[in-house]
Amino acid sequence: MKPLRIKDFLVSKETFLLKHDATINAWQTTPEILPEVLEKYYPKEAYLSHTDQAKDLKAKMYLWIKKKNIQTKLHWISKSRSKGKLLDFGAGNGAFAQAAQAKGWDVFAFEFSEKAKSLLTQKGIRQISESLQKNTFDTITLWHVFEHLPNPQQQLKRFYEAIVPGGTLVLAIPNHNSWDAKHYGSYWAAYDVPRHLWHYNRTSITRLAHEAGFNVLKTHNMYWDAFYIALLSEQYRKGSFAWSKAFFKGLYSNLVGWRKNNTSSLTFILQKLK
Repeated sequence: MKPLRIKDFLVSKETFLLKHDATINAWQTTPEILPEVLEKYYPKEAYLSHTDQAKDLKAKMYLWIKKKNIQTKLHWISKSRSKGKLLDFGAGNGAFAQAAQAKGWDVFAFEFSEKAKSLLTQKGIRQISESLQKNTFDTITLWHVFEHLPNPQQQLKRFYEAIVPGGTLVLAIPNHNSWDAKHYGSYWAAYDVPRHLWHYNRTSITRLAHEAGFNVLKTHNMYWDAFYIALLSEQYRKGSFAWSKAFFKGLYSNLVGWRKNNTSSLTFILQKLK
């Protein structure tokens, strides 16, 4: 497949290429940027997932959606396990970790960002190093984190080993095969290059999961994400009436996604065999 040219609208305004990896049916951001260099491509202000503060209407919308999503996420994971040892990998500001703790989970968190680590410490959330011990966690969650990680096959292998038999891995990812991704093309905000290293869909995650030894228990649509992604995408296009267009296009994307079970973002509940 022909590479896609995608611009970093958020920080650098540089253009990157997405190259298709046929072995997993996913797109990879190129050139691959080293972690120590990638840091400069994150906003100077705190990344939205790492803050509790809403300084503008867009940030308020993000945090409102995030709050709604957390309750839905807890409901999803409770269907396979209602308590136990949970690791929120890429925990951001710790909002989900706190909510899970309040529901009775024995919660741990991991973060790369020093600002996020400081927030987690302030909130009293226990943190672990990036090294994962085998057969330790009943559930590991990655809420829009997996696309930031290099070497997806290796990552899934180590998550598989860290989960107890019968435990679950929860992956939420942007879906490049959704209606809004196709509609916005290179302006689709969820490409978020170069911060997103990989770009997945239902097929690619299912293939990777099976290769790692997981069984796909359930795939959930994430309806709220479509509105926020549509707003960012409209603003990147610099068109008029961005808010109203985002609302109606987010609504239409969700309608198509509901019919095809293929929304702007998807959450996969993966189970390690007993």
